[in-house]
Amino acid sequence: MQSAKCKVQNLKNRGLTLIEILVAMGIATVAGMLLLVIIVNSAGLFQGQSSKVQTGLNVNDALSKIRASAKQASAIANSYTDGQTVYTTGSDQLVLKVASVDGEGNIIENLSDYFVFFKDQSYLRFKVFPDPSSFRKVSNEVLTASLESVVFNYFNLDNPPLEVNPSQASKVRISISLRQRIGTRVEINTATSEANLRND
Repeated sequence: MQSAKCKVQNLKNRGLTLIEILVAMGIATVAGMLLLVIIVNSAGLFQGQSSKVQTGLNVNDALSKIRASAKQASAIANSYTDGQTVYTTGSDQLVLKVASVDGEGNIIENLSDYFVFFKDQSYLRFKVFPDPSSFRKVSNEVLTASLESVVFNYFNLDNPPLEVNPSQASKVRISISLRQRIGTRVEINTATSEANLRND
């Protein structure tokens, strides 16, 4: 009986062996690495989804701005010159001719302001050039960053619509592509919309 008690006492005093400590450390290391992988993957997934949502909002906001501007426009202008800079309507630039307004927001007959949408490196820019008599304010806005491309197409109101020269167009189609980086991958998201000019 005394011998059994001594053995139990010896086991209590002995503590952990080096092998037991190494095994415990190995298990803890593996568990920690698995937990880290799970956290990193979850964070990456969340960031990717958040980035996609933000990109979608940016595209929709830009398309809404261009649609609203086109609906105000009386015509698509061939070009507009600001000092030494010439903006020319084409596949990647849109120049809209919009009626000028007075201080009450009423249309001023025979006067026009100009709205310009164009790609500036990775930005989609929107500029307003008001007539000197107009109460519309000068504007220079960035509608969205990370721009891959913007494409404008011009159509008449036939059914189906036919693509025409910008000066003869009654409808404009806008396609915007944004570049989105998710981790090491790059995705291109494209959205398209159309708008009829106001007087058509």
